[in-house]
Amino acid sequence: MRKFTLSRTALSPGFGVDTAKLGTGIAGTGFSFGMVAPGVTSEPHRHDELEAFVILSGAGKVITDLGEISVEVGDVVLFEPFEAHVLHNDGDEDLNFVDVYWRDGNAALDAAAQISAPHGPIFVFSTPPTPNGDLHLGHLSGPYFGADVYTRFLRMNGVEAYHLTGSDDYQRYVATRADADQSTPAKVARHYADEIRATLALLDCEVHSFLPTMGDDAYAEFQAACFRSLLSSTAVDLCESPALFDAVTGDYLYQPDVSGLCPDCGGSAGGNICEECGAPNLCHDLGAARSRHSAEAPVVGSVRRAEVALERCYVNIDRHLRASGAPVRITDLFARLRQRGDFSVPITHPSDWGLPAEGSPGQVIWSSSEMAFGFLYKIQALASSLGRDWNAALPSNDWQIVHFFGFDNSFNHALLYPALYAEVFSHWTPRIRYHVNEFYLLDGRKFSTSRGHAVWGKEVLGPKTVDVVRLHLGLTRPEGERTNFTLDALRHTGKEIFQGIWLKWLDAVHREIKQDFGGRVPDAGDWSPADRAFFARIEVYRAAMERAYSDEGFSVRRAAAQVCDFVRDCVIYRRAQDYAAARRLYPARNRTSLALQTTAAAILAPTLAPLMPRFASTVARGIDGVSTETWPRSVQRLVPGTIFDLGHVLEVYCRSDHPILNDQEAV
Repeated sequence: MRKFTLSRTALSPGFGVDTAKLGTGIAGTGFSFGMVAPGVTSEPHRHDELEAFVILSGAGKVITDLGEISVEVGDVVLFEPFEAHVLHNDGDEDLNFVDVYWRDGNAALDAAAQISAPHGPIFVFSTPPTPNGDLHLGHLSGPYFGADVYTRFLRMNGVEAYHLTGSDDYQRYVATRADADQSTPAKVARHYADEIRATLALLDCEVHSFLPTMGDDAYAEFQAACFRSLLSSTAVDLCESPALFDAVTGDYLYQPDVSGLCPDCGGSAGGNICEECGAPNLCHDLGAARSRHSAEAPVVGSVRRAEVALERCYVNIDRHLRASGAPVRITDLFARLRQRGDFSVPITHPSDWGLPAEGSPGQVIWSSSEMAFGFLYKIQALASSLGRDWNAALPSNDWQIVHFFGFDNSFNHALLYPALYAEVFSHWTPRIRYHVNEFYLLDGRKFSTSRGHAVWGKEVLGPKTVDVVRLHLGLTRPEGERTNFTLDALRHTGKEIFQGIWLKWLDAVHREIKQDFGGRVPDAGDWSPADRAFFARIEVYRAAMERAYSDEGFSVRRAAAQVCDFVRDCVIYRRAQDYAAARRLYPARNRTSLALQTTAAAILAPTLAPLMPRFASTVARGIDGVSTETWPRSVQRLVPGTIFDLGHVLEVYCRSDHPILNDQEAV
C-alpha cells in the first residue's frame, strides 16, 4: 500500500493550469491533481500516454479534435494517445480534477499509424502570388504544387476540399515593377495575373478559385470593415514611430524600397521581412540600409501609422500554434520574435497603391495584413459560385484551413494572421494547418526574377513534359531543407527514370500480356514465396503513399521517392521471373507473375494521381475498371480477363519532341 497526499503549496503551472504530481502507481501509472481557475483554459497538447480526467468539483468543457463536451463532478473523460485536448473552466468556481495517465506501447503505435479522416469543408490555400512577374520553378515547386497534390488526394477520398489562390494585386512589388516597365500597377497586375493562371494550368494545377483582389468593390468594403474592427481593438494603436525615408527624394521606404542587414540574424534582408531567417523587421532597424530609389543610406524620420502591438497578442498566437501543431520551424520563429521584447508592426503605410486606410489620409492598408482577411473573402467568393452560404464576416469553427507557403512567409501566415483574426473575430477559433517549404535553388543559387536567374514554368511545361516535371519537382521538392534544380537532373529524371525504367517496365508487361493472353489479365496459378512477398509489398507501397499524401505525414518528396522505389522493385521482381525455359515448363508460375505485375500497374495509376494526374489517368484508361477518381483502400488483384492494353501510353510518352528532354539548350 502507498499513500499520496496533496499539498496545495506544491501546485505549479503545467499546460496552462495549476498541477501537482501525486505519485506513480504500478505499471508506470501516474497521478496528478489539477486546478483550473474560472475563465482559464489549459494549453492544447498531445502526448503518447492514455489519460483520464476525473472531475472532483466545479464544471467546464473538454475540447478535442472531435468537438467539445460539458463535464461536471463525477465525470471521467478518457483520451487516446495523441488526441489533442483542452480543459476549460466556464464556471465561477475552481474546477478540480485528478489526472491519471499510463503508457501502452501498442496503443500508441496503433494511434500513430492511424490516418485521420478529415471532414469538409477544407480550404487549401497556396500563397497568392504577387503579379509582378510570371511563375518560375522555384515558385511552382513549393506552395502551388504542394497544395495541388494535397487537395487532389483529399478529393479522391471523398472529402469536400478546395484549392484556392489568387493574385495579390496590392503588393508594393507590383508598383515597383510598374515603375520599371513605365506602366501602371493596375496594368501590371492584370497582365501577370493572366500569365500566372496560364502557368498553373500548364502544371496541371487544379485551382477551384483564382481570385484577383483588384477591382472588386465587395472585397474593398470587406477589407475596410475588418480594418475598422482592428482600429477599435486593444492590440492596435495609432502612433508616431520611426520610419525610413530616401535621403535624396524624401520618399517613404518599405518592402522592396529598402534593403540592409537583418536585425535578427545579421544576413541580407529586404524591407519588412528577412527571407533567410523569416524574421520581420521595421525597416528603420535594418543594419547598413540602402534605398532602392537613390542607392543612398536612408534617413530616419517618423510617421503616424496604425500598428499592431504583437506582444499583446502573444498568448493568442501561442495557443493557436499549439492547437495547430505548427512545424518547429515556425515555433522557433515565434520564440525568436518573443526574445526581441515589445514588437509593434505597422499595418498601414504611406503609398498611392493599395486599399485606402480609413483615418490615415495618404496611407494604404499593408498588403500583408490585407491578405489575412483576403483568405476569408476567397472562401465567400467560392461559396457564391457553389451556392453555399459561407460568410467571410462570420467565419465558422467548422472550416478547416490549410496553408501552403514558403518559409519566408511564415511570420505573416502563422503569427500575424492568427493575431489579427483574434482581434476581429472574437467568436471564431481558427482551425489552421501549415505546410512549409524551403527555398528551391537553381544551380546552387536562389531563383531570382530580378537577376534573370530562373527557369520559367512555361519554358519546360507542355503536354508531354508536365508529368516528368512534376515527378522531378516531387523528387527534389525543398521540404525541411533547401534543394537544388538543374536542367541536367531534370533530363535524367525524364530519360533514365521515367522513360528508361517506368515506361520500359510497362511496355514489357503490355507486350507479354498482348502476345500470350490477347491483351487480357491471366488468372494466377502457382504462387512461390517470392510471389507472396511481392503481393504484400504492393500493399505496403499503397499504404506508404497514403501516409505521404495525408495531413499527418504529408510529403510530396517522400511520395515521389516511394513510387520510384516501387517501380524499381517491380522491375527487379520481373527480372527474377524472366527466364524463357522456366516460363514454358511452369506456365502456372508465369501466370502468377504477370497477374501480380498487372496488379502493380493497376495500383500505380490511382496512387500516382495526386502526383502525376495526367500520366495516371492515361495508364488507368488502358486497364479496364481502374479509376483515378477514388483512392484505393487496399490492393485487389485484377479480375482474370480484365482488358490490359497500355499501347497508347507508350505512344504518347516514349518520345518527346520537347527540347528540354532532348538535351537542346533551349532555356
